Amino acid sequence: MFFPTRPALLLVAILPIVSLLQCSQTDQAQKNATQKTQSSPNPSSTPAASPEDNMQQEQQEQQEQQEQQEQHQHSKTIPKKPAKIAEFLYDTDTPADYQWTTNHMHIGVRWQPYGGRPENNAYDAARPIISKYSSYAQFWVAWSASEPSEQSTDYAKHMSDYLQTIEQAVDACIAQGLKCEFVFWHCPAWAAVGGKAGGVQAKEGHYAAFVERIARHFKGRVHAYQLAHEANLKMHLNDGDMDYMISEVFTKGARSIRKVYGEAPTAPVIISTSGCSPCFGCDTVDGLNATGGLAINNFYDQLIASSEMMKEIDALNLNVSDQNDGYGTVDGAYVASVWGNYDLARKKLDDYGHRGKSVMAAESWITWDDTHNSADVNGDGSRNELDAYLRAITIMGQCLQRGLNTMNFPWSDNSSSWSMGLTKRHDYNGRIKKLMPEIVIPSKHGGADIVTSKVVVRGNDDDFEIKLMDEKLQFPFTIEDYIDPSDPNHLHYYIWRWYAQISGGNDEVIRHAVAGEAGNDIGVFGPDFTGPERYRISSYNRTRNSFMVLIYASGATAKHWVKVAIPATIQNGWHYNNKFSQQDYRGEGFKDGDSYQARIITKNISPQDGSDLDARYEESKIFTVKDGMLNIPVMQMNKFTAIEFIRVEAPAEKPKKSE
Repeated sequence: MFFPTRPALLLVAILPIVSLLQCSQTDQAQKNATQKTQSSPNPSSTPAASPEDNMQQEQQEQQEQQEQQEQHQHSKTIPKKPAKIAEFLYDTDTPADYQWTTNHMHIGVRWQPYGGRPENNAYDAARPIISKYSSYAQFWVAWSASEPSEQSTDYAKHMSDYLQTIEQAVDACIAQGLKCEFVFWHCPAWAAVGGKAGGVQAKEGHYAAFVERIARHFKGRVHAYQLAHEANLKMHLNDGDMDYMISEVFTKGARSIRKVYGEAPTAPVIISTSGCSPCFGCDTVDGLNATGGLAINNFYDQLIASSEMMKEIDALNLNVSDQNDGYGTVDGAYVASVWGNYDLARKKLDDYGHRGKSVMAAESWITWDDTHNSADVNGDGSRNELDAYLRAITIMGQCLQRGLNTMNFPWSDNSSSWSMGLTKRHDYNGRIKKLMPEIVIPSKHGGADIVTSKVVVRGNDDDFEIKLMDEKLQFPFTIEDYIDPSDPNHLHYYIWRWYAQISGGNDEVIRHAVAGEAGNDIGVFGPDFTGPERYRISSYNRTRNSFMVLIYASGATAKHWVKVAIPATIQNGWHYNNKFSQQDYRGEGFKDGDSYQARIITKNISPQDGSDLDARYEESKIFTVKDGMLNIPVMQMNKFTAIEFIRVEAPAEKPKKSE
């Protein structure tokens, strides 16, 4: 059983609800017994009634029954019939325009649009995974492809086709209210010290000039930048070292971007460094002098030791992955899991006096097939979509609960050697079916057909050609790897989508309470909050002035209850919403005396096809904020529960009956 760590105030807030639940159940039982006795009189002792008496008695009974129903409704949470609403995600026509800060929460996708296929990209942009459920999109931007020649540095006259494709995708995201982030990697031959393109060192000042050009062109449309990709690996900097990475890439690169965004009209921007690959056997960049977790530990130490760099950046990064054992371990030393990686970076920032700096997700992925880097986490002898489903629950729950505010997974299967897409490749214009009909099947949701094999697609929308992936080199999959072939999405997509509620789509959403944080906890107490995996996450939707709590409990049986209590306003947090924040949101929310109601969706998510099971939608009675807390009982809680606290008008008082 879980006991919240919030001080006495939280227990004081929860205990009255336990009493309320017990009293309401007892009172209702007594009322039911009384009603049953009154409605079943002894016929031998009851005089015959006139028609008028019968009518008056019937009216009185109806009135009493209505009053009892109203009292019952305002004494506990009433389960409703399954409703059409299955999640708290809204498709807003007029997206919120706001400054993305490190206090904001974002669940989204890594989207790599296809060059020469605008129809394909428009189709992907309209898919719900991007248009409705994501709050941000991360784009990998290869310098070598963005500026393949010096001439292509003139974006007005000679912008590369690659960068034009990225720009079109960014504009599609902006039109739908998503925030955008760029991740830079690789160097073009003309800018490289050695004259060859790839993961190599650029000539002095050239990298800073490149990111300045990008920042100037995308200012106001791109809101965050990561300055490198997996900067711990030698393959991304073959002829450079950590000194070069910290000085030329992180420090000077960040200054260039800040200079552009600081010019009138100014625009906010978030700048971070780079994630670290969890590859244990890979060679690391010169200057780390170690491999695996020891190298990652040293990487963070060297970054934080650079006072000049730390002045310029807002956050460090980590790869969010299911590498090796399924949960992101490197070698058990320093990085025993992906959330252990978060703890490592977070603690170093705190120890070095950088409590105001954040940790953000870099590349994120969960593999869903049986390739070499996936793992059988449930021990059934197979590595498949069910394992990805379970990994997604754990990885997202552990990281988000700890305080990681951003997370992205690849939007779709593509030609990557690893199978990481949240959704399957769609035959968006029917051409794949014409070329290779044996690998295309109808979607059970209608619309575009589903491609059942990993393919390479080369060419434009109208004339592209395809070929199957090389089995020896690129880890292909077939329809046999799909747990539900006709589903356009992979199984772990439905877990990602459930967690995506915490960031509210294109609404503005910030981190609220943090599990286990003294004075700012998410209290969850009761017999249905049980099982080896339990997560609780909270956010505040500034667009809708509402609070969201997500609760996962692997042992929930829907036979019992839980009580949930969170602060009614944004508190002074340890890592978020404090004196270090770019904007001050403290005090926002519901004040004492405000009336509020909780809307609850509790359900299970099928591990076979991702469908909702035993889903119930409930609305609570109307409560009044007291002692700065929001409290709600949840009856018969399933494993996946989302609670939205909304402010409402106080119920009108009923006129007193005249005697």
